[in-house]
Amino acid sequence: MEVDDSMNVEDIRYEPADIKIFVRGKGTVIEEKSLVAINKSTGKIAAYGVEAERMEGKENIQVISPMRQGKVADRVAAEEMFRDLFRRVFGKKPLFKPAIAISMPQNMTEAEKWMMDDVLIKCGAREIMVVEFPIEQFFDEMPKVLPKEAKRFRTLIQITKEEPEKYIREELTDIMQYARHQRIDLERVAGLVQELVSENPPL
Repeated sequence: MEVDDSMNVEDIRYEPADIKIFVRGKGTVIEEKSLVAINKSTGKIAAYGVEAERMEGKENIQVISPMRQGKVADRVAAEEMFRDLFRRVFGKKPLFKPAIAISMPQNMTEAEKWMMDDVLIKCGAREIMVVEFPIEQFFDEMPKVLPKEAKRFRTLIQITKEEPEKYIREELTDIMQYARHQRIDLERVAGLVQELVSENPPL
């Protein structure tokens, strides 16, 4: 599968997040890196996940992440990555399309939720439910709160953040770039951060 020519692979940041897929009664059936290796000459995808990670640094190969901070950063590459994961979990031609719950970051916008929903539907899901709590809580509480949905949604995808400080650093980098664009002194930005720290005591 070729990646859309409009995608600038140099602009997409490397994100070592894990994608975990759980199936009720089976537990974790797959755990994979959110990475895609692309042949820069042909634009075709050469590998996914850990295999893609191993190709980092090889000649004519660009390793990217379709995800950024747990959200879809590149739609085309994300569709191919999840399509590969679904083939490995459900087979090439499953008899029934799965209903999938996906655990997403709490700060997602409606547009970001729609994007993820659209990607998974195109990859073969029957319906999607976005949740904002971890897998353990989902399987513990859903049967009590929404028993019908608990029976229907037997598969859960969780995008885990193994390096939370990296995400904070990325957000701060974005803020600094915005400040430069607005010609706001970085010392003033640091002062604003300090003010926020003083207003929000440690947990």
